Amino acid sequence: MPPRIQRRRYDRTFDWAYDPRLVPRPPSGGGLVGVVWDGLSLNSDDPGIVENVEGWEDSPPLDGHDAERSIADGAAYGPKSLHARIITIHGAATGQRDRLQWFRDQLTARAASRYPGELVVSLGDRTLVADVRAGADRYKQHALGGRAFRYEVTLTAADPLLYEAGWRTAVVRSGGGEDTGRGYPTTYAWQYAVPYLLNNARLVNEGNADAPVYALYEGELTESRIVSDQGGTIHLAPLGAGMRIRVATATLTAEAEGGLSRASYILPGSSAITVAPTSTARWSLYAAGAGSVTLGWRSAWV
Repeated sequence: MPPRIQRRRYDRTFDWAYDPRLVPRPPSGGGLVGVVWDGLSLNSDDPGIVENVEGWEDSPPLDGHDAERSIADGAAYGPKSLHARIITIHGAATGQRDRLQWFRDQLTARAASRYPGELVVSLGDRTLVADVRAGADRYKQHALGGRAFRYEVTLTAADPLLYEAGWRTAVVRSGGGEDTGRGYPTTYAWQYAVPYLLNNARLVNEGNADAPVYALYEGELTESRIVSDQGGTIHLAPLGAGMRIRVATATLTAEAEGGLSRASYILPGSSAITVAPTSTARWSLYAAGAGSVTLGWRSAWV
């Protein structure tokens, strides 16, 4: 019988361990890019940091719908469209196990949510937002020992544009609170001492894409028209006192409170209106009645 080899035993216990080189650390001087998904900070180093946000600074997918010519050279340009923006976040987290479990639960809850949430990314002095929902792929996680993991989540922004963080608003009225009769657009050589009258407002778009505007009509308004000096007019059917209709001026869709469609309120002769990139537009309301229109918009980037 061969002799048994005696091996020395050590009374030591080991916890999980990982190679610190596998988990990126934030720069020593700070300067982390702010990434917040539906209220959850992903890049604060407590416990997570973001390695990359793919698709945020890229353009959204483009489709020119060009038609190849069969018996001639080249192709015919089609109506170009922008598809939904696909954003993939690559990140990592380190820390105590209970803190990591909480962070993982927050990520998976947002990934499984059926409703869109706001994704906010701050780069330098510019903060842009988009409404996103996980739907293109599942949340993926890879453990790096017991106190660290990497993750990846793919989000879909149905609206491919990126917007500034805050809404801008302006209110235009048909007159001084009383029925004023029919209004006519008129240009005069002289000007008022104030920069604009109650029936018009200046809309500023600092972005590089056309900015959509939402108009909330509150009656009483009759024979109402909104006109932009950049082109476009919206004619709306008469609204009784207390009625409220919201119009998306870029798509000419209208809805009442509760989400009921009111497309029939958009009258023939109307055309879509947006605010051109890096410009200031003046929108005017011509109507009879004591109602008002509240305009809401954000600078937009593509």
